[in-house]
Amino acid sequence: MQLTNRIAYTACLLAILAGGCSTKTTERGGDATAASETATRVTVYSAKEMEYIPVLNFTGTAEANREAKLGASIPGRVEKIHFARGSYIPEGALIAEMSDEMLIQAQIELEAIRKDFERMSRLREKESVSVMDFDHIKAKLDASQTKVNMLKKNTSIVAPFGGILTDVTVDEGENYTFVPSVSPDLKVQSGILTIRQLNPLKIVIEVNEKEIALIRRGQHADVVFDAYPDETVYGQVNYISPVLSPVNRTATVELTIPNRETKLKPGMFCRVSISMPQTTGVFVPINALYRQQGTGEDYLFLVDDQNRAIRCRVTRGESKENYIRIPEIKAGQCVVVDGKNKLNEGSPVEIVNK
Repeated sequence: MQLTNRIAYTACLLAILAGGCSTKTTERGGDATAASETATRVTVYSAKEMEYIPVLNFTGTAEANREAKLGASIPGRVEKIHFARGSYIPEGALIAEMSDEMLIQAQIELEAIRKDFERMSRLREKESVSVMDFDHIKAKLDASQTKVNMLKKNTSIVAPFGGILTDVTVDEGENYTFVPSVSPDLKVQSGILTIRQLNPLKIVIEVNEKEIALIRRGQHADVVFDAYPDETVYGQVNYISPVLSPVNRTATVELTIPNRETKLKPGMFCRVSISMPQTTGVFVPINALYRQQGTGEDYLFLVDDQNRAIRCRVTRGESKENYIRIPEIKAGQCVVVDGKNKLNEGSPVEIVNK
């Protein structure tokens, strides 16, 4: 019986030793497999320096080239408006007439003073009146004439420039006061009517302080409106604000564009592209870029001297046919084009198009 127990014990011991040897062998085999990592087959492109025209892109809003809210400097009743809203008004045309009771009264007073002045002038020639009395009547005449001229201006509203009558705040028969009103775009406005010059049209953009040095007067720009996406309007920079906003560090820049058919309206949204002088930059095929899922970040995979993949976050520059400018890389660097989706940082690669 003791012999049987010894044999069983020896058999168990041998089985345990055999299992331990087997485990060590398996572990050594796993290490060998990890050491022989398979390289990913990729095609690469050598980044090249190309000539291109840099373009600055902005969003803007259309505004009237000139705008005037016309009214009177004294309250009164609007008697007649000679143009309908939407009509073109030539420069110098009479747009509206105000009540003239005060003007008529001032004209009667002026006529009476003028007669007194003429009598006083004849007496002065005969030296029948003093210089002081003559000067007083002349000053009275001048003041009365100025009053009549002022009232004439306030009873006749004339167009200061050619434009479109866009708003009428006070209708015929209503009394005009100085109380301001609110326009449809929530701006405080005053006056009886508004005239706007719509040809040419003004485009207003905000330029960052880092780019303002690249903008100059007379520079040409391409303008595309969302309302007419297939049409490009050519404009020109005509004003650059001498000061920047302390809030967002931008300067207001104004461009002028033609609008002969007046189909472009103030308030329209547009996109503005301003071309810079030609220069050079480093370009790669656009399909070498890939975007990380769930983000707006673009990446490239570069290949180093040990044929390892290096992931590089990049920014998109200008496009040229099927190529795109990448400011973060240098000419001559190898960029992975095909096979990039299988790579991670540090992955070994095998270049198949060299």
